[in-house]
Amino acid sequence: MLFLNGFHFISGEPNHYLQANHHCAIMNEEFIQCTIYVPGTNPARLAGVEYIISGDAFSRLPMGERQLWHSHQFEVTSGFLVQPGMPGPVDNEVMKILVNSYGKTFHTWRWDQKDNELPLGIPEIVNGYTGPGQLPQAFVDKRDEYFGVNSTDISSRRRAANITAPPVQRGADIWKEGIILTLDLKNETSKKKPFECESEMELMVQIKGKG
Repeated sequence: MLFLNGFHFISGEPNHYLQANHHCAIMNEEFIQCTIYVPGTNPARLAGVEYIISGDAFSRLPMGERQLWHSHQFEVTSGFLVQPGMPGPVDNEVMKILVNSYGKTFHTWRWDQKDNELPLGIPEIVNGYTGPGQLPQAFVDKRDEYFGVNSTDISSRRRAANITAPPVQRGADIWKEGIILTLDLKNETSKKKPFECESEMELMVQIKGKG
């Protein structure tokens, strides 16, 4: 299991940013899955999920799929992505893996519903940060104080451990090209009622299928 804290912003809304606690299970050498909780809420609110894959796995994705994924290179090298309480040498080994990884993240608790007691509305696609100046430093400092960490020092330590970011692969971080991805609720009316059989023959087929 991994415990990570990092920053997300809502697709198309760079000023809608938040920090997120990731509770992650390592599924295999190419795939990690995480549940995301909002820090500071009591009881902790389940905000969404993030799937993390290796750079090799990402390279095998079709271009259409790649649009849904964001890179982790800057998050790791900047110290934005942290493991609170983890000894430096152990953190270094984990970040050597995550520096060449990509995440696909959905928040089921919308940013504009953060003060609501229920997770209303359509889930949102969220992105990660890719360079300095994209997130207010005061927000980073507040996170660092909360967990007792120092992002600048963590970044320096990782750099000293030769944790370097490979180039971001084509297709990730599509928001940088001005493309905004959102989810929508598509409501279609079918002429056929659920489980309604159109003919006696179709009913017979269904019965036989139950065998």
